[in-house]
Amino acid sequence: MMKREKNVVYGPEPIHPLEDLTAGEMLFRALRKHSHLPQALVDVYGEEWISYKEFFEATCLLAQSLHNCGYKMSDVVSICAENNKRFFVPIIAAWYIGMIVAPVNEGYIPDELCKVMGISRPQLVFCTKNILNKVLEVQSRTDFIKRIIILDAVENIHGCESLPNFISRYSDGNIANFKPLHYDPVEQVAAILCSSGTTGLPKGVMQTHQNICVRLIHALDPRAGTQLIPGVTVLVYLPFFHAFGFSINLGYFMVGLRVIMLRRFDQEAFLKAIQDYEVRSVINVPAIILFLSKSPLVDKYDLSSLRELCCGAAPLAKEVAEVAVKRLNLPGIRCGFGLTESTSANIHSLRDEFKSGSLGRVTPLMAAKIADRETGKALGPNQVGELCVKGPMVSKGYVNNVEATKEAIDDDGWLHSGDFGYYDEDEHFYVVDRYKELIKYKGSQVAPAELEEILLKNPCIRDVAVVGIPDLEAGELPSAFVVKQPGKEITAKEVYDYLAERVSHTKYLRGGVRFVDSIPRNVTGKITRKELLKQLLEKSSKL
Repeated sequence: MMKREKNVVYGPEPIHPLEDLTAGEMLFRALRKHSHLPQALVDVYGEEWISYKEFFEATCLLAQSLHNCGYKMSDVVSICAENNKRFFVPIIAAWYIGMIVAPVNEGYIPDELCKVMGISRPQLVFCTKNILNKVLEVQSRTDFIKRIIILDAVENIHGCESLPNFISRYSDGNIANFKPLHYDPVEQVAAILCSSGTTGLPKGVMQTHQNICVRLIHALDPRAGTQLIPGVTVLVYLPFFHAFGFSINLGYFMVGLRVIMLRRFDQEAFLKAIQDYEVRSVINVPAIILFLSKSPLVDKYDLSSLRELCCGAAPLAKEVAEVAVKRLNLPGIRCGFGLTESTSANIHSLRDEFKSGSLGRVTPLMAAKIADRETGKALGPNQVGELCVKGPMVSKGYVNNVEATKEAIDDDGWLHSGDFGYYDEDEHFYVVDRYKELIKYKGSQVAPAELEEILLKNPCIRDVAVVGIPDLEAGELPSAFVVKQPGKEITAKEVYDYLAERVSHTKYLRGGVRFVDSIPRNVTGKITRKELLKQLLEKSSKL
C-alpha cells in the first residue's frame, strides 16, 4: 500500500490480487486454462495459426529443453524476428526457468543490432529464416552469442538448429509433470526492452516479473483491460519486439483471446482482416486512427464487428478521434499513457467514460502526479507540470546505467515521463506538451542524439542538430539542421543518403535537410531544439 500524499492521484484497488507469482507462473496457468480454445494466434499472411494447446505445450517443451541444455536463471535470450505465431514461445518458456528475454527490432541493420544486443549480451538468439543472415553477421562481430535457433524452420540452416530439432534433441517429450520455477518476482528481471528514455541513445529497460504481472492482472480488469471474454477476436499489427506490442499480446494470452496478427501494417490487409475475421477490438497508434478517419479505402470494407478502438504511443488529436468515432459508429476511442520504463499503460480510458482529449484515469495499483519541474512539488487540478507515475509497474531502471536511471526515477520512486500535462477535477489526465527530445515517427522512438552521432562522422559535416517536425499523418518527421565543414561541400541528398545507409527506415530524414551557419545551444552546451523548430515553423508560415 502506498502512503497517501496530497495532490497525488491513486488508481483503484485491483479486482484480481497481485499474488506472489512470476510472469511465467501466471502465463503457465492461463495457457493451460485456455488450452481448449482452437486459436491463440492467427497469421493473416500465411493463413496459419497456433492453438492454445499447441502454444502451451510448445512453451513447456522449450523450457524443458533450455533447462536440459544448461541454460539457467538470469541467462539472457534475445528474439530477433518479425511478428509470427511462435514469437512468444521462447519468451514464455524462458520465464518458466528464470531466463531474461531481450526482444530487438528485426528491422535494424547489423550495426544497430550490435549496439542494442551489446546492452543485454544474449547467449542465445531466436530468429526467423528472413533474419538469419543478419543475426549471423552480428554473431561474427560480437563475442556473446553462442547459439542461434530458427523459429520457423523445419531443418537446420547454416549450422543453426531449427526449433523442432532443438526441442527433439533436448526434451524428453513429456510435460505431464512440468511446472515453472518459482523465484522472487519483485527483484528478478524478466525482460530487457529497448528505449531511448526521455533523451539520448538506446538503453535497456529492466522490467521485473512483478512489473509484468501487474500488466497481466490489468488485462483481466474491465477498468484497464480491453476484451475480457476468452475466444473474442482482436487484431494486432504493432511489432511484438516493441514494449507496446509486447505487453498488449501478453495481456491477450492472459485472457485467452483469439489474436489475429499482421506481420506488418498494410492498409488493405488491415481492413480485410477486420472484415473477414470479425474483429472486435484493435489497439492502435494515432497514424492508424487518422487513416481510419480519412481514407476512402475504409468504405470498401464492412467494419461493423468493431466495438472498440484504443490508442497509445503518442498523443491523438481530438479532431481526428472525433471523425473516426463518427465514421465507425463507436462511443469513443480509449486512450492510454505509459512508457517502456513503466511497463505498459498506467493511465487508461474507461470503456464507458470518454472525455475529449483525455488519456483517462490512473490504473489499479498505480499513482500519478503533476510535478512542478523546478520545485518537484505536486500540483493540484488544472495546473500544468511534468507527468510522473509511481507503483509496481515502474521498472528497475536501465542496464548498467545508474546515471540515466537516477535521472528517470527519483529517490521516492517517481518515474519522470518528460511529458507535460495536467489532470482535471474528475482525475482525468491530459498531455499538452513534451519536454523530452525523442521524435515519435508513426509510434516509433527516434533519438536525435543517435542520428547526430552518425552524421557527425561525415567529414563534410561540422555540426548538426536533429529535430522532429510536426506531421499530421506520421506524428513527427526527423529533420536535420547541418553546418558544413569549412572548405567542404555536401548536398541535402548526400546527407539524407549518408544517414539512410546506416540506420533503419524509421530514422530516415523525411523532414528534410537544412543548411545553417550555426546550431543554437544553451549555456551548458545543449542544443536548443525548440529554437530550431520555432525558426522552421516561422519560415513555413511565411511561405
